[in-house]
Amino acid sequence: MIFELMSNGSIANLPQTALPDGIPDIPGGVVLLLPYNRYLLGHCFMRNYERWIWGKPGIDPQEVFLYENGPQSLVLDDSTRVTLPASVVSQIRGVLYSQMQPPGEHLPTVLILRGVLKDHPVFKDDALVQDEPTFLQNVEKDGVLNMTYWAVRFALFRGEFEAIARIKTWLRTAAELSDVHGGMPQGHAPKVWFSLTPLPGGKELAELEALSFSVDDLQRMVSQSALPVVLFSKAGYLVLSDFGTPGGGAFRVWVFLPAPLWNELRERRKLSIRDLVISSWGYCDAVQAVAERGRYAPSPRTAILTT
Repeated sequence: MIFELMSNGSIANLPQTALPDGIPDIPGGVVLLLPYNRYLLGHCFMRNYERWIWGKPGIDPQEVFLYENGPQSLVLDDSTRVTLPASVVSQIRGVLYSQMQPPGEHLPTVLILRGVLKDHPVFKDDALVQDEPTFLQNVEKDGVLNMTYWAVRFALFRGEFEAIARIKTWLRTAAELSDVHGGMPQGHAPKVWFSLTPLPGGKELAELEALSFSVDDLQRMVSQSALPVVLFSKAGYLVLSDFGTPGGGAFRVWVFLPAPLWNELRERRKLSIRDLVISSWGYCDAVQAVAERGRYAPSPRTAILTT
């Protein structure tokens, strides 16, 4: 697909335009034509990875890494650069992702899930387990299984084994609280924030203040000599805990639980505060994994059924 960066910072789709001479023609590639006779090209690399290159047609390009949390500057020389707004970066990456199959390996994911969900009927048919497209078609019918599958698959791909432990804790303690689509009822789902500094950043602070926790409340929690700490507001319960190793990768985890969820997990099921935090974090991992899966191309069989 070919786009052009406009002077107002937006991009225009050029569906009928042939690639200018000198730009690599890579199947499934996404090309953004830039000012000063430059281009940016993204394509799938080694099946699971995105790769972006940019430069002048006919000249060896250079690799660039795109991040969606801010604008991207491409420097031509000491006085000239092309700046891509964050919205453009997000848009072109989204177009590339929509043409890529999701990363990760199917069978290693299934082996982990079968050890945890051995009584689930989808794991009892070995032929079904081996047939990835058909298996995924069945997974999509089960909200909790769909969340779990993609959370574990992405975690394995990234080597995030602690995330798999969190998912297992959520499955063991609270997964049945989710509805048929995999999410919790509105107003009952937990929220999670992270901070390397004593207090979360501005965006996170605003979200916490919207839940009736003031900066003074958070500072009182931080000032406690031992963690975890629990604070109650009219909206629910806020838990502050820490993870990692002192002097290494230590960070703070802030978990909000609406009162109904707190009452179910803490009062009725008697979860420890640590298990409550890890379970809530695992749920949020799973929700994020489903959202991430949605960026990629549908599975081949699903695509056929929906066209």
